[in-house]
This record gives sequence, C-alpha cells and structure tokens, in this order.
Amino acid sequence: METLQTIETKIDKLIEQNKKAIEMTEAELVKANQAISDAQAKLVQAQKEINSEKYVEAKGDLWTAERTKEFHEGRLKELTRDPLVTYEEYHALIADIFRLADEEQDTFFTPAVAKLMEIITLGDNAIKARERVNEVLKKLEKDISKNNEDYKKAKNGWILSDFFSGLSYTPRNALYGYQYSLKEMAENFKKGQS
Repeated sequence: METLQTIETKIDKLIEQNKKAIEMTEAELVKANQAISDAQAKLVQAQKEINSEKYVEAKGDLWTAERTKEFHEGRLKELTRDPLVTYEEYHALIADIFRLADEEQDTFFTPAVAKLMEIITLGDNAIKARERVNEVLKKLEKDISKNNEDYKKAKNGWILSDFFSGLSYTPRNALYGYQYSLKEMAENFKKGQS
C-alpha cells in the first residue's frame, strides 16, 4: 500500500534524477564550449599556416561542437522547464496525497472525539453535582429555616440578593456551561469523519 512516505520518496527520486541530469547537461555544455574554442583556435591556426586540410578539419570540428552545444542547450531548457511527470500523473499524485493526508487526519479525530466525550461526561457529572447541592440547599431553606424571611436578610436588615428568589448554587467554574458547545463540536468532528 502506498503511503505518504513512499510518495515523497518517489518525488524526491524524480527531483534528484532531474538535478543530476541538469548537472550532467551543464557539464556537457562546458565541454561543448571548450570544443568550440579549440576548433576556432585550430581554424585560425590553419588559416595562418594556409593549410586547407587542417582548415576543413577545424571547420568540421567547429560545426560539430556548435551542434553539440545547441543540442545540450535544448536539453537543458527541457530539463529546467518541462514537468517531470505527465498531467495525469501529477493529478493522480495530488489525489493520493490528499487521500492519505485525510486518512492521517482521521486518526487524530477519533481520539479527539473520545476526549471531548470524556469532557462532556465530566460536564454531565458536574450538572448532577450542582443539582445535588441545590437539593441540599432546598432542604436547608424549606425544612430547616422553614422559609423564614429573616434568614434571607443580613444582620443589618438588608435583603441578601442571593437568597431573595430562594437558595441555589451557581459554581464559579461551571464545566457544564460548556456542554452545548462541546457536544456541538463533538458532533461536527463526527460529521467531519463521515
């Protein structure tokens, strides 16, 4: 089965092959330029010596060196400009990379949803704990204080606002206050995996 690593290895291999081909072609261009210089020097020497045989040979060497240079320049353009794979191969690689990346991302979603569900369960437990405290407070207010209005006031006679509508507990840090958002997030995570 193909993995992101095997695709990356394939891509790296293509890049390396292209790089080596460019380096080889550039080296051949250097040789071709040197051959042109050598042929031109031979041509000048043959003219000085008035030696037609050497002149024709130098002219042939020059022509060959110039065609060789032309060939390698064209090859270098191809190597630096033309894509290394076909259009179809390119888009197939993209599709494979996206598919594999999505599969990898899904491996993060599953534990994330599990952790969210743990937090939601803790929130549910926090709600139950708050309700339990409110039940105890209700007993204290109704059965112990007998809803005595004096108990709802401070010693100086002021009405205690927390007691005005009846005793109830509201925690400073209420985990259950995030229940809806967490449940919605967990549902969105689950939908994202579908």
